[in-house]
Amino acid sequence: MKIGFIGIGNMGGPIIRTLSEVADITIYGLNQTREKLEKLAQETDLIPCKNVQELTEKSDFIVLAVKPQQADGIWPEMIPALTKDKCLISIAAGLTLKSLKNSTQNICPVVRAMPNTPVLIKEGVTAICLDDEIISEQKKKLIQNVFRNLGDVHVLPENQFDVFTALIGSGPAYIFYLIETMIESGVELGLHRDVSSRMVKKLFRGSSLMAEQSKEHVSMIKEMSIAPAGTTIAALVHFDRTAIRGNIMDAIRMAYTRSIELG
Repeated sequence: MKIGFIGIGNMGGPIIRTLSEVADITIYGLNQTREKLEKLAQETDLIPCKNVQELTEKSDFIVLAVKPQQADGIWPEMIPALTKDKCLISIAAGLTLKSLKNSTQNICPVVRAMPNTPVLIKEGVTAICLDDEIISEQKKKLIQNVFRNLGDVHVLPENQFDVFTALIGSGPAYIFYLIETMIESGVELGLHRDVSSRMVKKLFRGSSLMAEQSKEHVSMIKEMSIAPAGTTIAALVHFDRTAIRGNIMDAIRMAYTRSIELG
């Protein structure tokens, strides 16, 4: 399998590093900053390309990993090298399947993919849209297998991508926000920052693994930590009285609305 990456930035670069460890995958790359491209090539098996046309000609799958506003300058170089046997995979947020197909003149199959940032440590969650009618079953399987090297993969219709963006794409920032807040609480109450940090990070890791491995609903697992008139219920009641649950749900809905606005 030959995969070409247009853009090796915050998402493209780490994905390349992971896939370079996978057998039978040849990786081509292109980036605006040539020095960054050469450096990554030295650290991985990536083969640098001179331009979009060269990369497209050499690749079976072309991954668009640039900012959405940069995409318009790419199509004129890509289109002459496209064939029906190739496949474009876009991880550029906000570019719809319709716009991608129009931009590539419907020459080849088009796939939308949205990985979240924990793919950097192979613990990500990636949504993949395989709604394009001209994509073969073989290509569908190959694409899913590629992204499974980065974590979990979920095939979703495009009309659920805004939900995924709000809940999972933006989700790591919500978790880091909570981790940061709890670390600060520990410091406020007298713990050294490094001690509070280690404790809270382990708390999140352990709780997440427990939720993942348990067959019980998360509500039942939560009950295991609650004693009558104890410390935990005092905190949880405060959460309910101040509508923390509702505020979190409202925040995710705001992210969902914003995702729709961005296209």
